[in-house]
Amino acid sequence: MSDTQYVEPKKGLFYYLIVIAYILLVAFAFLSSTERKAIIPFLPTIVRHFCDAGVIVLSVLYFLVTVIKKRIRVALDLAWLWSIPYIGIAMISLMIWIFNQTDLNYILRGLVTVGSAELTALAVACAIWTFGKKVVDYTFYGALIAVAMVALQAILDYGAAEFGQQYLTLLISFTGKTGPAMRYMELHDLAQGLGIFLMYYTWTLKKDSRSILLFAAALLCFSFSLKRIVVISIIIGLLIGLCFHKLSFKKRWILLIAFEVALFLGAYAYLLLIKQGYYETVMNSLGINTMSRDAIYTYYADFFELSPDYFGRGLRFIFTHSNETTDVIEASKNVVIAVQNAHNEYITYFIELGFFGFIFWLWSNSWIKLNGIRRRYGWEAMTFTMMVVVYCFITYLTDNTYFYYSINYVGFVTGGAAVLSSRKAEVYEQNIGIRWLRRNE
Repeated sequence: MSDTQYVEPKKGLFYYLIVIAYILLVAFAFLSSTERKAIIPFLPTIVRHFCDAGVIVLSVLYFLVTVIKKRIRVALDLAWLWSIPYIGIAMISLMIWIFNQTDLNYILRGLVTVGSAELTALAVACAIWTFGKKVVDYTFYGALIAVAMVALQAILDYGAAEFGQQYLTLLISFTGKTGPAMRYMELHDLAQGLGIFLMYYTWTLKKDSRSILLFAAALLCFSFSLKRIVVISIIIGLLIGLCFHKLSFKKRWILLIAFEVALFLGAYAYLLLIKQGYYETVMNSLGINTMSRDAIYTYYADFFELSPDYFGRGLRFIFTHSNETTDVIEASKNVVIAVQNAHNEYITYFIELGFFGFIFWLWSNSWIKLNGIRRRYGWEAMTFTMMVVVYCFITYLTDNTYFYYSINYVGFVTGGAAVLSSRKAEVYEQNIGIRWLRRNE
């Protein structure tokens, strides 16, 4: 492939208009994910899917004007790696739906969920192709706008003094005490995406003022929606990254395999703990307030069997069931709560995908992604994706974050930027091109 094909074009007015449009689209997408009214009228979550489509349109428009082919192969390759789990669980669910003669309502919810996730993966791939490594900063600017708009609404509603006082209380108590203003700033699924931003800017932190400013801004944004499980996820993710960065190749292999074995054994041990009714006992002995999650897990423990002949109920079963059932859960003595999502992705995907489908879910979201990136782009490129994978699997313990928009969008963006930072990405692009990309050589 000719060298001229890989020279970045001069960034003129058209490019910066594309950048501004992208930042605004991402801001609206993240704002809809907060499920908060913020200065502008409330945005339903469906808005983010239109924003994803808008990002794709921007990239197509940019390609038609510039005909720049750099990074296309890498972007498409990453989109494929991200899509494998979604395609796989959709095929597994299809078999389950046919076998169980499932109602059309369940099937449509499952297919729409997978289709939306695929649209997000394609949108991020397009953004990575268009902006390269700068895509992380541009995406963060969008998140920053979304957080600022929600914060401004909270200040208008509760007053600046009350907002500041509740914010300090939140930090000092480490989420132990909060108030209505800080509850408004919980930001729903954007909080997990902000955690990945903070982990990325911590990992890439340098001594220049720009890097420090981005880190500080990410820390501030995340602190508004502070979550203990996310703090733990960030710390463990960074420790894993440091281990991979410092270890020899042989020891990296050992750590990667050890992680995979621990993930599988830990996941099934965790489910066994819940199924046998020991979860609440363990949490109480550790002094952890599960916020009624123990009662929710006990309720859903009756929906599955830890046996290879457990076939599953199909994707989005729990979401649909929790919205349609009239059952209630006894959270504590004289306190009942409505049935809701499992707040636990391990329970969710074991119930929905079955014994062997759950194995695929674990494998495709860890080994396939990690080894795929390692083989093509090297260990250094894989390291941050490994950090994101660890981060995500920890959040799965207490929240239904697998299909959350923000955690996936930001995880794909930052992981893609880490790949582009690898020297092997350029080699991969040049040596394994697509035929039509070579046509004008």
